[in-house]
Amino acid sequence: MEFGSGYSFLGPDAQDYSGGAYVTTFGGYGEGPGGSEANIEAPIVKASDIGMSVPEGSRFGSLLKTTTDAIRRGAGWVELSTNMGGGAEATGAEAYGKEAREALRDLARANSVKFTSVHTPTNIGNMSGYNPQERGFNDEHRKIEIEEVKKAVEFAADVGARNIVVHTGEFQRDMTAQDWNKQREDGTWEFMSYNEEPGRAVLYMVDDRTGKLITEVRKSQIVHEPKFMTVVDKDGRERYTDADGRILDETSPKDLFNRVPIWNHEETKFDTNRLTWDDFVDRANDWNENNINKEPWRKGRKYSPEEMFFRSQMETRILQARGSSLFHGRFYEDEKRQFEQIKEAYEFFKKVEKDMPIEEQWKLLKDHNTVSGRYAGGQFVPSDKKMPTEILADDLHQLKMSLMFTRESSAASDANADETYETLLHVVPVEAYAKDQTSTSYAEAGIHAMEMTKKSQYAHDPIAIAPENIFPEMGYGSHPEELIGLVQDARKRMVEFLTEKTIEDPGRRRDRKGNLLTVSNPHYTGIAKTEAEKLAKSHIRATIDTQHLGMWWKHFTPNPGETRAERKKRFDGWYMDEVKKMQDADIIGHLHVVDGLGGGHHHLPVGQGDLPVKTAVEYLKKKGFEGTMISEGHGEEALFGQGRILTETWRAFGSPIGRTGWGVGAPGRWADVQHSYFRQMQSPYFIFGAYSPSNDWQLWSQVPME
Repeated sequence: MEFGSGYSFLGPDAQDYSGGAYVTTFGGYGEGPGGSEANIEAPIVKASDIGMSVPEGSRFGSLLKTTTDAIRRGAGWVELSTNMGGGAEATGAEAYGKEAREALRDLARANSVKFTSVHTPTNIGNMSGYNPQERGFNDEHRKIEIEEVKKAVEFAADVGARNIVVHTGEFQRDMTAQDWNKQREDGTWEFMSYNEEPGRAVLYMVDDRTGKLITEVRKSQIVHEPKFMTVVDKDGRERYTDADGRILDETSPKDLFNRVPIWNHEETKFDTNRLTWDDFVDRANDWNENNINKEPWRKGRKYSPEEMFFRSQMETRILQARGSSLFHGRFYEDEKRQFEQIKEAYEFFKKVEKDMPIEEQWKLLKDHNTVSGRYAGGQFVPSDKKMPTEILADDLHQLKMSLMFTRESSAASDANADETYETLLHVVPVEAYAKDQTSTSYAEAGIHAMEMTKKSQYAHDPIAIAPENIFPEMGYGSHPEELIGLVQDARKRMVEFLTEKTIEDPGRRRDRKGNLLTVSNPHYTGIAKTEAEKLAKSHIRATIDTQHLGMWWKHFTPNPGETRAERKKRFDGWYMDEVKKMQDADIIGHLHVVDGLGGGHHHLPVGQGDLPVKTAVEYLKKKGFEGTMISEGHGEEALFGQGRILTETWRAFGSPIGRTGWGVGAPGRWADVQHSYFRQMQSPYFIFGAYSPSNDWQLWSQVPME
């Protein structure tokens, strides 16, 4: 709206702050499309499309207060950001009872406002159950996270909100090992956490029975393993063989022990192989290419280099344990036979001695020296005269102790080998475990959202669990392609829960062959798979934070000799490509429209940073995006005056805003209306008629009661 004339225009040519105390002329930077020229084209993104988020807490007040404030600013959509409840301060979804929730509904209905979403507390940093304090995954911690999301779902159902925003950050990962990252000609990667990451990153393994991190794998670490006899098969692969030259099955635990280490006669030792990280990368690729279907319990899950690293160490331990068992048990059969023979002789001579008269038993005495048989000097030790049963009893005792030692040592070694192999079945990369836990959590939350949508009379749209891309360094889920995978995996798991009668045991118990046990599915509904897919798509959709996406700038590797402007142009191209990928994958349900400068975490209104936010949002709208969007550009509120979270965003998108024309005159400025009556706490002083408060309800100072 061109102020004073009544026709539309897209952008202002000037801006003032707080009564003109600080004036800035937008000659180029930040200037809206078209400058001060009149433009009658309707904007792609209207002011009514973009709302704002409102917080709660002692600093801001209740959600009722902050929502009222947002409405006074002109917001038509509101996101309710909750804090963690249960503390001294009355915050969190459950702090709002029936009447408070009804008041929020009434407030929205009376002002033609809708709630876009409920933002879960920022304490909820993942849905995988990862607890940094314990350095592992904790089912109780995951339960707390799910319950907090369910509280938000129930709150949303009562106030009519559409989305439940949850921060992602499921686990730490090596950026340079991700499928979405591209290696460049100079050996560096398109994205890196730090320059040394390709060679020194630390990767973790987790026991899927307990969720505990049990080992860390460093890319710079060197591993030595025995060098075994091999042969090249008809396909050109190097394969292990036994002592007879038979090719072994490398996936068989039994065949592991049939490998033959190579003896070095000159050095009087067995040869070893020195393995680097690159060797494990090659080994993983070879294994995945040739053995992917030989271990059905893995269900096609590929081996990672860190898994092959760990497997090598575990196989060495298994061999050591089996070798120890053999060492201790090599004379077991012979000693057991001797024990039986001596025991038989003992019983015979026991009877003989009993039947022989005492005066003649001296004839049975034998010289017996217990030292001479063990030590060379024993020949100089006098012998004792003993009866046969005494000598045999001593031998039985010694053999019994030897057999006990063999049994205990050998059995313990065999048990240790079996336990190590069992561990080998259960220890997986953090990525595999965390993704599975995350998918399960989001599926459970999605089902709860589906059920609450059906039950609530105030839920006019499907309530969707909406994971939000968080900072890159926070871990998995922050990259757009990770977010696509997270949403798609969660949808698949939700479909599985709705349609399968049995599911894999949540306790991750396995049978002797390594297969996960199955249990009855508590979520089973019996609906058709196609219907379940539609429901999953409706109830699990992503939140895209445009500024968080821009934080990948600090990890975006510059080309040699590249200027900042050239690098920024290339980054903006990547930014838009990722937006298009997420749109094509049909995962976006909600937008946090925020701008930023550089790679840090900021909350600037759109147009006050250098990210292609406007281009991205307009692209999505052109592609038919029908989700909700709110501005989180509150970073300048304390610096340059309240209200910029909305007004600057509206201005950037060229949204028409103003007053009806008063006749012919010079075109007005955005500032003529920007700071007029948005969020003011009292009525204008020049209203009249039914809108004017009665003087009977004013204080003596004539300050309006509101």
